[in-house]
Amino acid sequence: MGKFDKVKNVWSAVKREWKTRYRLVFSNEDTHEQEFVIRRITIQRMFVVAVIAAFVIILLTTLLIAFTPLRVYIPGYTDKKDFKLYKQTAARVDSLERIVAYNQQYIDNFMTMMAGDAPTLAETEDNAENTPNTHTTLRDKKRMAEAEELETEADLILGRISEDNTSQGSTPGLSQAKISSLSIYPPALGSVTRPFDASKNHYGIDITSVRNSVVTCIADGVVIASHYSATDGYVIIVQHPGNLISVYKHNATLLKQSGARVKAGDPIASIGSTGSNEGNTPHLHFELWYNGFPINPLDYLVVE
Repeated sequence: MGKFDKVKNVWSAVKREWKTRYRLVFSNEDTHEQEFVIRRITIQRMFVVAVIAAFVIILLTTLLIAFTPLRVYIPGYTDKKDFKLYKQTAARVDSLERIVAYNQQYIDNFMTMMAGDAPTLAETEDNAENTPNTHTTLRDKKRMAEAEELETEADLILGRISEDNTSQGSTPGLSQAKISSLSIYPPALGSVTRPFDASKNHYGIDITSVRNSVVTCIADGVVIASHYSATDGYVIIVQHPGNLISVYKHNATLLKQSGARVKAGDPIASIGSTGSNEGNTPHLHFELWYNGFPINPLDYLVVE
């Protein structure tokens, strides 16, 4: 007899006994007295009860997984907090990828400039347009918060003289700021529209020039601050050997970051008019500090 014949015989037996009634009796083994009797049991009814029981078990299991904390132990299920955390983590990973791409671009440009092949202003603007939006947004959010701290740090480094020490229209200790054999490059090409005047707290000179023209470093040194200030706009400060510090304010863009080493003549910014109360005239406010005292830059450089 083949397997098909066996299945056929079993199926025939089931059909034959499908509605046959049975009785389930529970009796006392010692007295043979009937304790409990279930009548009218058929295969059909047993099948219906089994299907209903399976459906109820599946329904209860689904409700248990969907509406109780036990679902966290089922692979593939998570709660709303975990899903929200997952979405936030995915967004942060995407932002980090954009920031890494931006930093790599900055390192490539930095290495190019260190090799002496400085990018043109057009290339710098193209790089700025290609800066990832996520990084730009984070930078803009932190810019104003960091500006005050960076400006305070710069003021401490520069040793600005308080109002109590600026009596009689002159800066105390200015005669002590003497530099011998100093040779510096002009920071920008243009004309001086406002000279150095310590009595009016104008500790530098204003050089008017073409907007977006290059601002160059006056001597070898290290960038100690590169930030944005609501008052002075984009500012970059360079520490030079011999306690000499140069300050460049109101720039349109900055080409160097804090900690970068620069050489005389290297491009570090571009001419602009950023900052409060500066109008629309593009110019560079340039300051020179020696041993914590401001000195007149025109005593050491020639600006056409």
